[in-house]
Amino acid sequence: MTTATGRPRALFITILVFLGLLLPVLAVGQEGIIKGSVVDGEGNPLKDALIGLTDLTSGNKFSFKSGKDGKIFKVGIPPGSYKLTVELEGFLPYEQPFHVTFGGQHVLNVTLEKIPPKIDEDKDFIEGSAFFKEARYAEAQASFKKVTEKYPEIAAAYFNHGLSAVRAGQRQEGLASLESAVLLDPRMIEAHFVLGEEYFALGERDKSKAAFDRAIALDPSNPKAHYNLGIIFYKSGRLDEALASFGKAIELDPAFSSAHYQAGLIHVGKGEFTAAVACFERFLEVEPNAPEAGGVKAMIEELKKQIGK
Repeated sequence: MTTATGRPRALFITILVFLGLLLPVLAVGQEGIIKGSVVDGEGNPLKDALIGLTDLTSGNKFSFKSGKDGKIFKVGIPPGSYKLTVELEGFLPYEQPFHVTFGGQHVLNVTLEKIPPKIDEDKDFIEGSAFFKEARYAEAQASFKKVTEKYPEIAAAYFNHGLSAVRAGQRQEGLASLESAVLLDPRMIEAHFVLGEEYFALGERDKSKAAFDRAIALDPSNPKAHYNLGIIFYKSGRLDEALASFGKAIELDPAFSSAHYQAGLIHVGKGEFTAAVACFERFLEVEPNAPEAGGVKAMIEELKKQIGK
């Protein structure tokens, strides 16, 4: 059979079939290719990491895994905007936007971070915590030392070891661990407090002040940090700065009895007896049964006599 032009129909059908075979190839050529790798923080390849792609427009999902060598290779991803996720047990999930273009080859290199270990489930940590609660500080120190060796990148391990060491009388060892804690986690306000107290006890007021300055920078609304800074100023003879610090502590916590008491002492030293009486009276209002109450009452009476002269 021939067509109206005289060409054999069989040849015409063959051409149509040949063109039909080409069409899928053209469609695949429009889809994207993804290749790359998944590694850990040290560059080691991670196999069987689950890579997921969710089309932000249609909601369609594609998933595949990294190979034994951590390599990624995936063809046939339709063009579009996706949410990319990479997951593997023991590692923090990874997520980012990902765009696939027509016929594009896209390189995807992902670094997964390990999930930080839970040291509070560690045997030595549990043992050290129990010793600390029983005030068996030397034994707590030994247990927490093992924890720092097993978890050298976790600030809490060094903080617990450092606190136990200073309580056990091993101040220098404790200070070294506490300094390590704040290097690993500069926002650990508890470590700054202990460092400030220990350096103050050693007479190293500059280091003590620096520790409480950092604590205040982290939490300006902490009245105890301002109070401790006031004590450092007071012992250094910087009375106006001490008074300002005690005043800030009182502003933040009007019932802070020690701050009222210390402010009263400064006013006495400066000869400001009326202000001193006000501070001491406020101290008694807040803490009428304090051990110092009797002495404070006697001081108030004496100051009032001086004011009346």
